[in-house]
Amino acid sequence: MPLVNVVKKIDKARNELGIDTNERVLAGCTTNPKGTVSRMTAKQLGGVVGALVADRVARVDDSDVATSGLASAFVAGQNFLVLTDQRMLLVKMGAMTGKAKELVASWDRSDLADVIVEEGRLAYPMTIVFGDGSAVKVEGAKGSDPKSLVAALHA
Repeated sequence: MPLVNVVKKIDKARNELGIDTNERVLAGCTTNPKGTVSRMTAKQLGGVVGALVADRVARVDDSDVATSGLASAFVAGQNFLVLTDQRMLLVKMGAMTGKAKELVASWDRSDLADVIVEEGRLAYPMTIVFGDGSAVKVEGAKGSDPKSLVAALHA
């Protein structure tokens, strides 16, 4: 069972997010920009070594930033990525409260080609692939069950 029940959080905020009562929330997880957990871990090392590692990890690989296609609508930050029976939703997450704040993007289920979740030691690297061939890479938080998105998409 996940530590963070994203489905419950989204269901609770469905009216504020404009999710119709007929739309079923199937799965969800917390996402962060790629490399977030590694940067946080490096900073925890402290001292000169920690500063050097954090600086190295903080360099952004521009190949992961979508600039065109359906993936370009993906807004970076700490978000909830949610799959319903009709669409995929990207919901801004409150940094202090952990509550669903606002719907920032949505895609019809027919626009999704795949969600790929890899095993990681600190987080789950995820790739959301869209039907037009564009993709975005993020990290799924381990305590929020990113694999549930894959299972729901392919059910």
